[in-house]
Amino acid sequence: MQSGETPASADGLQSVRAAIQSADRCFQVIDGGKDGNGGPPPDAPKEEAQCPVYSIGHLDGVFYFLDTVGQPRALKAAQLTRRPDLLGLFGGSTFWLKDKFPKTAKVKEKDAAGDEVTKEIVVDFNINRSAEFLQRECFKAGLYGDHIKIRKPGIWPAPDGMPIVHCGDRVLIGSRLEHPGTRIGNQIWAGSPAQPRPGQPCDAMIARLLLSQIDELFNFRIPGSGIIVMGMLACAYYGAAIPWRPAGFLTGPAGSGKSSLLKVLSEAIPLKFATNDASKAGIEQTVDGRAIPMIIDEASDRIDQRMARALLDLVLSATSGDGTQGARGGSDGVARKISVSGSIIMASIRPPDMEAQHFGRFTIVEMMAAAKGADHTAQHRELAEWAREHGPALWGRALSGWERYREARLILRAAVSRAGCQPREMDQMGSLLAGWWTMLNDHMPTEAEADNAVRGIEGYIRGAEEVQQVSGTQQMIDHWLSQVVQMQRSTERRSIGALISRMLKPDGDVDFDDPNDVERADLNYSRKNVEHVLATYGVRVIRRHEPKPRSGQEPPRASEGDGIWVSPKNSQLTSLFKDTPFAGQKFVYEMMRLESYRPCPKDGRGQEKIIKMDGRSQRGCIWLRCCELGLSDDGD
Repeated sequence: MQSGETPASADGLQSVRAAIQSADRCFQVIDGGKDGNGGPPPDAPKEEAQCPVYSIGHLDGVFYFLDTVGQPRALKAAQLTRRPDLLGLFGGSTFWLKDKFPKTAKVKEKDAAGDEVTKEIVVDFNINRSAEFLQRECFKAGLYGDHIKIRKPGIWPAPDGMPIVHCGDRVLIGSRLEHPGTRIGNQIWAGSPAQPRPGQPCDAMIARLLLSQIDELFNFRIPGSGIIVMGMLACAYYGAAIPWRPAGFLTGPAGSGKSSLLKVLSEAIPLKFATNDASKAGIEQTVDGRAIPMIIDEASDRIDQRMARALLDLVLSATSGDGTQGARGGSDGVARKISVSGSIIMASIRPPDMEAQHFGRFTIVEMMAAAKGADHTAQHRELAEWAREHGPALWGRALSGWERYREARLILRAAVSRAGCQPREMDQMGSLLAGWWTMLNDHMPTEAEADNAVRGIEGYIRGAEEVQQVSGTQQMIDHWLSQVVQMQRSTERRSIGALISRMLKPDGDVDFDDPNDVERADLNYSRKNVEHVLATYGVRVIRRHEPKPRSGQEPPRASEGDGIWVSPKNSQLTSLFKDTPFAGQKFVYEMMRLESYRPCPKDGRGQEKIIKMDGRSQRGCIWLRCCELGLSDDGD
């Protein structure tokens, strides 16, 4: 007892000790991992193995899975009760099935003492119970539909936009390599054969060296083309992860090195589809379900320009949003869905006929032949081999700079806008510049640096006037007026534009091709003959000061100035647009988009007035001003 402690407090301490020592035990400590009887420690609960087959969903009696290696499989209910189909789903292994749904049998054997005992052993798995389990799992997953995206190899966007690289047997998510079958949201990365993978990111000096070699070994007509080419390469590395995927077209005469440059770019891209002879349908079937760059050589060096234009139409859908999402009918009557996504780079001596929407997606890089006596064939080959060696590291650099690309794109797009670029092309130029910047720099561009970068490619910045020149309407006009037709009773041929210009001249003013052959010129190029030929193609010209005919009535017109009446239903006129983007009646739609377009006025009975064309009556004609067609200077 310590100093100051009272006897009462000592008695209280003794009472507490007695209560603890005599209390009932509510738990037992196992000494040394043994049970209370000195036996071995109890077995830990057995952890249940996860099913190697992933259930995706069900629809119309069909059950959808990813098999044991991550491949998509679809089985009907009856197939789930067939042993071969189940084994195919589980990769031929019965280990998990036997453990989860064992089928047992009793066997007799002798124990150590020689006595006969009966034991129950697992001999197989229970097929019906296995089928019931798989069906239940599919019903838990819900209905299968288009909202489920089965991803094949390629570069896909995560829900937050970050690139996810599917390399077939592995999926690179951030810095982690996952197994196929990984699901994020409604995206499922299916198993496929192994594909090339990105390497460790390289230093910016490697990308700068590649750009310097491209500028040194290839001749470009427009300064700054090397920047555009580097931007194409960088954007190709991102596959479908970027919302706007620029397409490029390398063009130039024979010997300009366009195929060699395309080879360098192809070698620098480890995961891609490359061909020198492919149709739109062939590309769709080969690249279906993948998000990879497409490299196409000799894209339009063929007689059938319709096939080349079909490739351009593929670009329009594949290079933005979710890419090409279509359906094709099969010989068995079952529709097959098509999905193509990724950047496209083409090369050809000359690009196919393009419409305005194509120019907004394509950036054409014009190449020139090397200087006389210069031969860079060996250097081109060496550069391609160098690009193959450093391609994975360049790809890794692009992926590691993803955040830098996204922010740089916004800054550079604004700079392109300040330079006067048209709105529909800001995304194209902004994306290309952002790709180039990401590969060559490790920081965000300042506003001054962005403006300086745009000045480096000012030859690719198209203003409003240039955009108008390549609009669909302007292309229709150029095609129409350039068509050469046969003159009456002659082997001579003239363009529609030249014939209209002839009719706009004052009476008695004949522009002879050969002043010494006045008689021939009068016969073939007279107003009467030209008027007849134009009427054959549904055209009548009305001059601003057209004299009255003998009837004394005013010439029919819908506005002041020089103009023409066009009969859209004229068969000869329609034939001029055959096998063009304006075939059928599409050319009429483009004519109606002209500011000077006027429909034919109606008479007192509410019917369209009749327009006489070389004595023939035409209804449904439309009026166009010649100044808007570039054939007259009588007004705006």
